[in-house]
Amino acid sequence: MSEEQILIEEQSGALRILRMNRPDRLNAINGDMMDELLAATRRAAEDDTVRAVVLTGTGRSFCAGGDVREGARPKRGAEPQRKVTIAERRQERVDSQYQRTQASLLLHTMPKPTIALVRGAAMGAGMSLALACDFRFISETTVFRTAFVNNALSGDYGIAYFLAAAVGMPRAMELMMLSEKLDAQAIVNLGMATRLVADDSLETEGLVFAEKLANGPTIAYSGIKRNVVAAGQVGLKSCLQLESENQVTCSFSEDIREAAKAFVEKRPPVFQGR
Repeated sequence: MSEEQILIEEQSGALRILRMNRPDRLNAINGDMMDELLAATRRAAEDDTVRAVVLTGTGRSFCAGGDVREGARPKRGAEPQRKVTIAERRQERVDSQYQRTQASLLLHTMPKPTIALVRGAAMGAGMSLALACDFRFISETTVFRTAFVNNALSGDYGIAYFLAAAVGMPRAMELMMLSEKLDAQAIVNLGMATRLVADDSLETEGLVFAEKLANGPTIAYSGIKRNVVAAGQVGLKSCLQLESENQVTCSFSEDIREAAKAFVEKRPPVFQGR
């Protein structure tokens, strides 16, 4: 494991593990990390051999958010070929920011389960990324904090969307504006954790859980994600249509035939994700 890698990708069977690797900065996100994370989540989403994805961090924290120290440095790029207006420069930055933060969208919508293993701080964009995943294993040391407002920022990586979906709009507004620090028990009480486990068993228990999902009926999981994401965005009629489409897709899979065969043979099914 090289410390020079800012993001480490590991493969265990059908499980892809993504490790943010800036432990000396509590895995705070800088420009390089944004680019690496987007590229890695895109690879995981598009690789059919990957049937579940784990996102975690090295060291004592998941991700402390944006690297404020680096963000304070002046950015010197190549001189533009023509004079660029302030409006154009602003739009370029908006477009760049939007593209880089697509990692959250991929974690939330890729057609396979995503699991965050969260130790220590998950703040700002780190909290956004944890909430973007389908499941969150946290430990006794875990702390969530929206944190953006502490740096006079409004938030990115989908924090408003994921937080409002998790705790409701009034509580999300409070957490965003007041930047309240949430310990592990508060995270559980607000319904934002899948499991609370001992710190020294976080990775062991989290990876067992993730491996089980990686060996499950992937097409069915994909349909479930689409259905649940759509449920918060469209009306009942559209949900019924989407559920019907996904249910029929599942009925043509090899996994559904394996499930029926295993039931008849009175044994656990062995799913291939096809």
